[in-house]
Amino acid sequence: MAEGAFNTHWQQQDTSSQLQHITNALDATLNPRIPNAVRQQALQHLEAVKSQPDAPQHGFALADDWKQNDAVRYYGLQLLEFAVRYRWNEYTEDQALQLRKWVKQLAGSLREEDAVFLRNKIGQLWVEVAKRSWGGGEWMDMDTLLVTLWNQDKGAANKILVLAIIEGLNDDIINNDDSVAGLRLDILGDALVEIVVPPRFYDTLQKEKIKNVRSEGEGWLARINNFFALCVKEARLRQDQPDVARNMEMCAVKALNALRSTMGWINFRAVEEVNCVDCLFLPFFTSNAVLQTAAVEVLHTLLGRQQASTSSNEIWVSLIRQAMHPDRVALIRAAFEQTAIAPGEDDEKYTLQKKMSELLSVMADAIALNQTIIDQSLNLPAFFDLLTLVLQHKSLTVSIPVLHSWTKLLSVHEDKIIDLTLAALPTLLEVCSDRLIRYEALPEDTDDETLRWLEEDFDTVPERHAFLGNYRRYSQTIIEGIARSRPIDALSIVLNQMQQMIETGPYTVGRGFDSSKYTKSSYPVLRFDASYCTVSAALRGYSSWTRDVSDVGPDQELYAKVQQDQQQASDSLQQWCYGMTNVHTDDPGVADEVLQTLVAVLRVLKSPPQSFVLAMVQHLLTMRLYDQPQHAQFTDAIKSFEALRVVELQKLALAYPNVLLEVYNELEPRIEVLAQKHSDDQRLVWGYRSFLFMVVHRATGIDDQVRVARLQQMLKPTYDAWTDPALQASCENFSVFCATVSLNNIAEFYKEHEFDRTQDWSARLLNEAGQARQNEIKDKADRLPLRMTKSLLAATTEKLRSGTSEYDNACALWAPLIPSILQPLLQMTRHAQAFHNLSNWAQLPPELQMVVKRTLQDRFWQSGISNETKEEFYARISGSKTSYEGFASTVRGTMRNVREMGYHIIYLMTKFEEQFYGIENLATPLADALFEDAGCLGANHLHPLINLTTGLVQRCPPHHRSRFLPPILRKLFVCLDAKISADWEAIGQAEQHNKKEDDELSDEMRTESVLRQLTFSMVSFVPFLLEYDRQPQNLQNGHAHTNGHGPSSQTQNLSELVLSDPAVLEPLILFCTHALRMRDGRCCSMICKVFRSIIPLFTHTTQTASAISPEAAASVREFISTEVLKACITSLNEPYFADLQKDLATLIANIVVMYTSKTMTPREVLLSLPDITEQKIDKAIAKMTRTHNERSQRSVVLDLLEGVRGVSIHEMGKVEQAKAKKKENKGVAAQYTMTVENTGVVRGGEDELDGVAGLFGDA
Repeated sequence: MAEGAFNTHWQQQDTSSQLQHITNALDATLNPRIPNAVRQQALQHLEAVKSQPDAPQHGFALADDWKQNDAVRYYGLQLLEFAVRYRWNEYTEDQALQLRKWVKQLAGSLREEDAVFLRNKIGQLWVEVAKRSWGGGEWMDMDTLLVTLWNQDKGAANKILVLAIIEGLNDDIINNDDSVAGLRLDILGDALVEIVVPPRFYDTLQKEKIKNVRSEGEGWLARINNFFALCVKEARLRQDQPDVARNMEMCAVKALNALRSTMGWINFRAVEEVNCVDCLFLPFFTSNAVLQTAAVEVLHTLLGRQQASTSSNEIWVSLIRQAMHPDRVALIRAAFEQTAIAPGEDDEKYTLQKKMSELLSVMADAIALNQTIIDQSLNLPAFFDLLTLVLQHKSLTVSIPVLHSWTKLLSVHEDKIIDLTLAALPTLLEVCSDRLIRYEALPEDTDDETLRWLEEDFDTVPERHAFLGNYRRYSQTIIEGIARSRPIDALSIVLNQMQQMIETGPYTVGRGFDSSKYTKSSYPVLRFDASYCTVSAALRGYSSWTRDVSDVGPDQELYAKVQQDQQQASDSLQQWCYGMTNVHTDDPGVADEVLQTLVAVLRVLKSPPQSFVLAMVQHLLTMRLYDQPQHAQFTDAIKSFEALRVVELQKLALAYPNVLLEVYNELEPRIEVLAQKHSDDQRLVWGYRSFLFMVVHRATGIDDQVRVARLQQMLKPTYDAWTDPALQASCENFSVFCATVSLNNIAEFYKEHEFDRTQDWSARLLNEAGQARQNEIKDKADRLPLRMTKSLLAATTEKLRSGTSEYDNACALWAPLIPSILQPLLQMTRHAQAFHNLSNWAQLPPELQMVVKRTLQDRFWQSGISNETKEEFYARISGSKTSYEGFASTVRGTMRNVREMGYHIIYLMTKFEEQFYGIENLATPLADALFEDAGCLGANHLHPLINLTTGLVQRCPPHHRSRFLPPILRKLFVCLDAKISADWEAIGQAEQHNKKEDDELSDEMRTESVLRQLTFSMVSFVPFLLEYDRQPQNLQNGHAHTNGHGPSSQTQNLSELVLSDPAVLEPLILFCTHALRMRDGRCCSMICKVFRSIIPLFTHTTQTASAISPEAAASVREFISTEVLKACITSLNEPYFADLQKDLATLIANIVVMYTSKTMTPREVLLSLPDITEQKIDKAIAKMTRTHNERSQRSVVLDLLEGVRGVSIHEMGKVEQAKAKKKENKGVAAQYTMTVENTGVVRGGEDELDGVAGLFGDA
């Protein structure tokens, strides 16, 4: 042991007995024969030692004693680490110097035979000390020490240690958001640049920033780069000495790790100066996949950086050209071909293939974005050939980066690129078409290599689904691009493929179709679905092409060619459609997609012949499938086909109203026959009648008076229904409304049929009386005028634009109806929500209250959580319609139907802005109807309400906002805040009892997942409100102000209204405060950003131009300075929020910096925390207000609250980073597994009902 390590700072004393206690305790923790109680005492003792004053001395003594075993020495290093990381600020300058000396001595005495984890810990210790004392007049000779260590002739151990230190410094000072480094960011950042850059670049640094921390020599970038190159060359030369070669390759990988941490920030000129790119291709001359992967990752980090200036861009272009030199492209290709493997065969080679694909994607993207890269030094055909090869790899995770790049290359207009992409089009079309199949729906026993790769790549179903969604999106984009550039060829190929498939595939009874085995996930159905998606994408591309050439005039050279191509394409499409009318299918899923394709063709054709349109409409009306009622899934699919037929006919009514008007007299009776045929399905009945309504409403070849009279006649049943005194009386109170839909005395029915005594509702079937009651409920619900109103309103407003005669006619038609509809509609909607309020069932005995509660519990399938497949779920639901569970489904489905149709009708009414928003005193009863009992609904039923409120806000004319929106928004926030907070509280309590059966755990996971989605929807609504007026004024989220009332400079904008009206601001800010404590990372992060955006708006103390009064600003400041600040600190104290410590700390810093000069409250709140002194808080506040660097401010907060934090972000990071690295190696880049927010929930039992959430975007 080195005696010289001790001096006056920690007096040397007889520590042998204390050290013996420590070693005995460590032995006890590691000995499996020791009783658990003794082991726990030993662990407690070891933990207590860390806080003892002489712990650093014991730590060094143990770590520096080579006679001790590795576990003891490692514990000694942990004692030192604890002292450095948690007690550094308590030590005197001399004690800190002593700690530094100990760390230097440990590093200097490191041996080749020391365990890797000891070396790593010493490297981490060095970095921790450096972050606290390097530069700034303190530890000035660190670089000299590192160079000395590097040059020691002690084998590889010292060099690996230095590489780890350089990597750690890079990561903590620049790459990661380390709070300790953030406190000295200016000093450490300058110091790191100074020691890393090569000599010539070092000379150009600003002299005033240099603190003379650099040792003499070439700098660490050149030093590591040269060492790496030497290691690779030595490894190649020593192939006859396997151990030496392996050691050299290991050192090369360590060097690459250090280089990669540097490449994210180093100046490109420095990289070019040391010839880094050339060296990074040396591993391709070896067969070591791990070494090649590390080199590729360094290249990817370097070349994938965004360019900020023209000068750096020039150097970056030079580096890209170096990497894309023909010889190097050939090396990548050779490595790619040599690492070809089967699924599960070799993880290292597979990882290399994925990384090479990512690197090629960076190069391809560079060409797509910057064609100046292209010069004579590149062999572009060979590079594009390699891109095509990688794209065809059977693993989608290997091919997706290159697939994504092809979407960009197809948009480039440079001649050479166009020629190369044209040559690749056949392969692109083939691969993308083939991979549009829904792999996630394929049966598990399908023998497909791509499927096996997917199983290899993804552990969770949601991740795989998100990835496949992105893959399909990119594939469709490429097909669109191909059809846009070569429409005739592309359409010919994909349409002929579809026709051939339907003519030869097992889609008719004669060719093997069996309705008894029907499933939407059979391979033939999925294969046809892929063909349909290909055709749909190609038609979108064709449509884009027609727009592209629409500006080509007769005086232009291309005009004749364009006209010829358009005519040829139109003729081919019509001919194909005529051919398809002669092809029959018995498969409902295939029929769906044939129907949609025919309509899509009609809609992309420009002025097709009238005879063709009518022939297609005739075919749509006469397409027929033969039902087999004994086969439930097949029957349900036929119902879906019939519903789709109506939707597609309505699209044609909008596209060709004049053509259809000419045959209206023939069309009307045929439509009426179809309506009568499906009279048991009100959705179809009113869908067909809405089709006729659209034709009359939108056709121009009809006198306006005749039109209005006819439309009024069509609307008369709706008007009569809503003004019927019987209907109005049926909505007067809750019990009368229940009787209207045959849900009165439902408790007696439950008692009579022993629902309370039946455990498994899905296993017990209804008797005849039960089925009769079930049918009665359905029939009475169908008699409510909801379906007809929604259908006709949707038909009226679909694609309706203000300033047109159609809009004026629509306003005139519905203006007298809207007030008549609203009063009973709001009552119905409120009663349908009140059905879920258990206080309305309080008069029932407890056992029947439980039956009602169980009735209201949804059955739903959720991606990644449910134990069964979606197909199995549907089959189970479909098979239980006449069971007790089916009856319960009918009950809750009836009420949901009323609610969601009510929401949709209200939303459609908003398109008549003055006729709706201009109604006096509407806002309060509307808010009551929507939100009074909404808190009683399940979380999965509240998305439609948020969507409806979004629509109400979007469509509200600015001059009606201040009167209409506050009651709505206040009720929404009060209701949803209470509901979401209570549900999170319930989940927290449920987690206390974690010993659950699998089914209960599954239910718990579903509940939490649905709640997360609801929380996210509600949290997302807040920035929507606050940022609404920053969006393009005339088009907010796709919805124009249809009456022309856009915001004016005199009108208060929405964010001002929200922030200045206490009735809205109070519940909004309260919800946001609660959201800071909800255990959902995305939501907490988003709310932190919301608070940071609004905090500056409440800083004024005198009257300003702001709509917020000084008194209101002061009140909000105090609330934020107390409740919001406390919520942030509390979350900071919980391990769950460790990943959000940056967001929370930044918000705390914002509050302190902006409000401390206005109020002492933030200071007082922080002072109330344990171990926070006045001196400490004042020093921290001064530091935060002095610096304008966000990271530095955040670091001050994290340093100040170090003792409060439940888990240090540094500690949490070590565990999480290791997990993330392991997962990243197995999976794919995060960008490919991100998805549009979706609940992933499929409800069961009420599949005939419309969910408003999916309809608002199309209405």
